[in-house]
Amino acid sequence: MKKVIEGLFFTYLVLFPFGQLTKIPLNFLGPEVHLYMTDIVLLLLLLAWGVWRFGLKKKKYQLPPLALPIFLFFAISLFSLGLASPLLSNREVMVAGLYLVRWLVYAGLYFVLFDIKDRWFKSLDILKFLVIIGVAIAFFGFVQYFLWPNLKALEVIEWDPHYYRLVSTFLDPGFTGLILVLTLIILINLLFKNRNNRWLILSTVAVYAALILTHSRSSYLAFLVGMGVIAWLRKTGRLFIVALVLLLLSLAILPQPKGEGGKLTRTYSIFDRFESWQNAIAIIKDHPLIGVGFNTYRYAQRDYGFLEEEKWQESHAGAGTDSSLLFVLATTGILGLISYLWYLGGAGFLAFWQRKKIIGVVCLASLGAVIAHSFFLNSLFYPWVMGWLAILLACL
Repeated sequence: MKKVIEGLFFTYLVLFPFGQLTKIPLNFLGPEVHLYMTDIVLLLLLLAWGVWRFGLKKKKYQLPPLALPIFLFFAISLFSLGLASPLLSNREVMVAGLYLVRWLVYAGLYFVLFDIKDRWFKSLDILKFLVIIGVAIAFFGFVQYFLWPNLKALEVIEWDPHYYRLVSTFLDPGFTGLILVLTLIILINLLFKNRNNRWLILSTVAVYAALILTHSRSSYLAFLVGMGVIAWLRKTGRLFIVALVLLLLSLAILPQPKGEGGKLTRTYSIFDRFESWQNAIAIIKDHPLIGVGFNTYRYAQRDYGFLEEEKWQESHAGAGTDSSLLFVLATTGILGLISYLWYLGGAGFLAFWQRKKIIGVVCLASLGAVIAHSFFLNSLFYPWVMGWLAILLACL
């Protein structure tokens, strides 16, 4: 069983950099429903670990430190979905429930790795695996940027028509940029231990170049926040100054493609985000305590008239809002937000407690970067970000 669990975990790591290319449509449930191969592998990993841990091993299991806020948030999310179910069709309840199961599966990755990492994996080895994933995503991004820079053809399947922006296999520069930032956070910390490692230096340069080519302002902010946290914990303000100057110089020479999408001064995305936030606030005002039901946000937006009638199911933006905390508040209310902030705060406290170790610095910087990014995109509930954070937190 050990080999099965190890094999499934490494399969997940191998599939990770392929991003949206692993999507499996479930059209029989509706055009808004799909799985990823990574979802299936993690579900199998969780089941295999459960059989091994509670069926074969039969030893007392010690819950990880963040278990209580995770269980509480899940319970509140399930309760909110239950309250919303009379207003939804059976199919819509099932679809929303499937997404709650996905969240639980990714949370389960934290429980699995927390249990087996000291026996089978070392934290430093896992960090190196994550670096390889990030470098692979950067490589795929370069291939896309130079061979397929115009993504207008993807408009027919409701993706934004990015032009000369590095989107890699996630088909979205914002989320790709965040994964690249999380990779850089690990690389910078590894360079503190081994400054002359050529592979680390080349990887850092490549991943940083890929980040710049995303033209993602939220990712640039996440980069500065991550570098700022590292500089603070390692007591080296020079790192943040170098990062800030480097970013400004990079943006000064960054190619500006034709069209609005690649312009750093673009305003249409700002107005779109304001509209997204206003829609979320309108929903929150009507459902402050328990929300409209976890992952029923698409149906709430449809009922409020915030989505186009013809494309409300296909729209990638329909299922969430451009702010993770607003998404939590709108779908699970104040109770859900309190439990989720408990989870984030607990994770930050654990990382700060181990700030003398590389994993503590990486975790705290990554949390800071993701939270900063999540004010502009629903980053905290993006499957690959959830998986990345679950792996890091399990290593604490």
